[in-house]
Amino acid sequence: MNTDKSTVIAVIIVIVIIVTASFVIYNIRHRDNYIYKDFKVQKTSFGWSVLAFVNEQPYLLNLRYDPKSVENITIDKNVRKQLLSKSTVYLTVNTDMKGTSVIAAVEIANIISRKLGIFNIETIGALTGYVNNATPVITCNNITPKANVIWLRTGLETKVFLEKECIIIQGTTEEEIARAADRLIYEVLTIVDK
Repeated sequence: MNTDKSTVIAVIIVIVIIVTASFVIYNIRHRDNYIYKDFKVQKTSFGWSVLAFVNEQPYLLNLRYDPKSVENITIDKNVRKQLLSKSTVYLTVNTDMKGTSVIAAVEIANIISRKLGIFNIETIGALTGYVNNATPVITCNNITPKANVIWLRTGLETKVFLEKECIIIQGTTEEEIARAADRLIYEVLTIVDK
């Protein structure tokens, strides 16, 4: 009788171990793939892919950060409206910025420009200071009735906000600027709207 009890207990322990191991393995394999507000999010070797629909048209977006990792970044509720209100946008960075901020600007340009056809805004890269004759020098002072300015810069806090009519993407580091830029993209596409 004791042998039967020992066998039953051993079988139960083995079953619990198998079920627990299966659960852990499943979660490890699927933690990098999830659904966020009806959008499919998947980890890739270079960042994250998000399958988004704009006017029922699917777009596969490749960004550095996923929606969950940028939710905590403060964004002014009027930024989206300001960004989409004009036919031209200048994306400007300081002349001392390295590649990360420039890549963040390119990610924004890919979404809002004519490249994908989502918003069809003329998007022009610029710098805040002179480097050469081919690159426009643009600051928040260059906003016109037809052109917005988005300035990617460092600051004391990572956030996206308006300074008068100028859209500021600010990070404590260049990597944080890239995170804030992805927050803006998710906001413009209404994927993250907190």
